Amino acid sequence: MVGTANLKNGPKVSCQVEIEVPQTCKFVMHTRDCTLSEVSTMDLKGQPVYSQAHGFEAFQAAMEKNPLKFTVEEVTIVQLYPETDEPVNILNIKRGIVSALMVPVMEDETKSFMNTVHGQCLTDYLVNAGRDFATDVTLSRDLSQCDQFYSRELINSPLALLQKLHRPMSKLITSTQDCNYKFENKGKHITAAMCTEKHVYLPFSHEDNGISSVVTQDVIFKSSKRISNKVFEVNLSQRKPLHFENPEDKAPVQTKDTVLSTLQELAGTDQGMKRASLFHKFVSSLRVLRNETLSQALTEMLDMSGWLTWQALLQCGTSECSSAMLQAIRTNDGLSPGVDALAYGLSLQPHPDATRVWDMLSMAQYKQSRAIMYALANTVKKFHIADVSPVVTEVSKFFETLLNDCSGEILDEDSLADQDDMSFLALRVVAVMGKAMQAANPSLISSILRCAKKTDIPLSNQKAAIQAFRLMDINDEVRSIFMEVYKDAQSPVEKRVAAYLMLMKNPDHALVTNILNDLENVRDKQLKSFVVSHLKNILNSGETKMYQSRKDIELALADTNTVVEGMSNYYEIDSALGSIQSKIIFDATDTLPKEVMLETTLKVFDYNYDIFEVGVEGTGFEPTIDALFGEQGFFPDSISKVMYWAGDKANILREVLEKVVPEKDRPKRQVPENLLKNIANSALKLLDDVHVSPAPETIAYLRLLGAEIGYMKTSDMRKMAQTLSMYYHVFIRDLSVKVRCVVF
Repeated sequence: MVGTANLKNGPKVSCQVEIEVPQTCKFVMHTRDCTLSEVSTMDLKGQPVYSQAHGFEAFQAAMEKNPLKFTVEEVTIVQLYPETDEPVNILNIKRGIVSALMVPVMEDETKSFMNTVHGQCLTDYLVNAGRDFATDVTLSRDLSQCDQFYSRELINSPLALLQKLHRPMSKLITSTQDCNYKFENKGKHITAAMCTEKHVYLPFSHEDNGISSVVTQDVIFKSSKRISNKVFEVNLSQRKPLHFENPEDKAPVQTKDTVLSTLQELAGTDQGMKRASLFHKFVSSLRVLRNETLSQALTEMLDMSGWLTWQALLQCGTSECSSAMLQAIRTNDGLSPGVDALAYGLSLQPHPDATRVWDMLSMAQYKQSRAIMYALANTVKKFHIADVSPVVTEVSKFFETLLNDCSGEILDEDSLADQDDMSFLALRVVAVMGKAMQAANPSLISSILRCAKKTDIPLSNQKAAIQAFRLMDINDEVRSIFMEVYKDAQSPVEKRVAAYLMLMKNPDHALVTNILNDLENVRDKQLKSFVVSHLKNILNSGETKMYQSRKDIELALADTNTVVEGMSNYYEIDSALGSIQSKIIFDATDTLPKEVMLETTLKVFDYNYDIFEVGVEGTGFEPTIDALFGEQGFFPDSISKVMYWAGDKANILREVLEKVVPEKDRPKRQVPENLLKNIANSALKLLDDVHVSPAPETIAYLRLLGAEIGYMKTSDMRKMAQTLSMYYHVFIRDLSVKVRCVVF
């Protein structure tokens, strides 16, 4: 505390560090004879006096127990491979030692990005001495500019109105680091290094006075010798970055007694002022429990007060509390909508860890509802990790089992429908996770491709299999299969359009040339209309990646007329702020569109951000529309009979009929002898036509900020209507009984 009192405190660590180099750029670090001391008093000269700290023997054993293996790639990329039982706080100290030994390659530039315990830091360096080899180098960094410097945060309530307050508060701290390195004359290794890291707390400091923290590292070279060991084996699943990791903020001694006693006191008190502090104590005691302890206490907590337990778990914010909530709802089958809503809500929390992914996977294995499946997908998508995690691999295997190549041994039609619905859901959900599934399980990708090639499954499933690749990389195998689907004249136009759009997601010159050469062979007018409109929009968009193919597209489309109304189309409107894309797909048999899509994109600082996308896909409406409004349909036929019967008084009906069926297409009819009987016959014919025609099916989906929120089918709306009808009748029946009881 400079300027107010000559006070210093803090720990001091001293170790003998041995580093083996079995292979080039691969190292094994041992930390031996470590001592731990702390400031006990200040001497007459104002210097701190250190004495042995309590528990130094345990610290020494922990530092010496495990060696730390690490690699250095491309000069500055450092990867650590600690042992599985290495505590986070011990690993962080070893991270600091490795970071202190990292120096940049001295080139013509005086700045470079370096990997440190604070992440990637822009580093200035100055060569103080040395001609052929640098023998004295000074580094300086502004730590507030490092990408991981503000990553550590306290746990807070997910329900809090103000989140991430640690970031603006941390901006009130200025942090710098200066290092000086000395090398032996030939520049082969470090002989001495000293790094001083200073953090000044601005609200309490002025002109070098106030509160600050100083971290000093001294490295002194002792000796070296040759070794014969060339073995360097690591567990890739244990790979960790060099930057600091948050230590586990859990109680060292785990018991459920504090939680249960606090809850019991909270449930039994009626004192308003005391309840707030008791509830805070209850939530805080939950946050320091590990999974196994909290799981053991959960049943007793729910029995004691389910309402208070749920309030505390919702405001806890730790992954252990999320696990406890999912554990509780798995045992409650009577609250299906609530279970789905809670699981989906938990998936919206940022920065999930592997534990939360495991919990969501367990929920999906327990219940494959649409909300829970999307919750799992959202969690996996947000789970950022350098390598494929074992839990992501398990998720991919789970979906591969559900998908089962879009086939299975089906006993009856109801089971077949259920299997098709589950396959469709699995394909839509896999599309949300995208590259995570592609990297984790090539077998799953092969299964999806087999679904895309099938013709004996619902068309919606075939398209979903193709669209599952919208966030994946299109490699040569995928491109070959999609090109085969696109050129298959027997496939429906919607499927061929889906394959075409996936191919054009990241096209090269060879692909565009192939499509242009095949354009004359496309016999389906709807498909050709869509492809031509899409290519014309590419010409108008001015995309730089399509520059090589622009002349070929212009030449191929020079004699192509503008796409006419009523044909499949792709529209795109570009502006400085973003773009709007839309597609409408027809086929040759229907007059109603099969698909309609609208997507908006916002452009900010040369980056495109998907704002929202809404789409509707429908089939089976034509027979019903024809039965209602066709030439022999109920309305034209019945209205015609009424008009002839009413004579000149039917002007309004004539206007209605003219809009539905023009006069040139309408057959002339005589005045029927028995009007009501003929209209009744027309109504019976309508019922028969609608009954024998396939039920219309619609799928509507919504994506916000690039993430699919979900979808809804016509069958979902029918089930919802049946459920509401059932509740309505039950409510009316019960209400009427209660009313009669009250009255009589």
